[in-house]
Amino acid sequence: MNGAKTLSPKRIAEIKAFKNTDFSDCPVLTEEELKKMRPRHPEYFKPVKRAVQIRLDADVLAWFKGYGKGYQSRINAALRDVMLQNMQGQA
Repeated sequence: MNGAKTLSPKRIAEIKAFKNTDFSDCPVLTEEELKKMRPRHPEYFKPVKRAVQIRLDADVLAWFKGYGKGYQSRINAALRDVMLQNMQGQA
């Protein structure tokens, strides 16, 4: 299970029996704040990486490479931003 700990039947029963519904001390988050939330620890979210071959315009590649090492990660981050913006537009 990807390193996830298995809960004992006793612990599962405790969780199911928990009835506290008083959340008055919790701040109410807006939809905007909820959309911006990301896991603080990368171990909670590790997307599967796949090797692909992609053709980019030379000037686009040069621009990303111009910032030094890690250009592939920057390209991935830029594509992820576009993907998330598109997904929010469809919601």
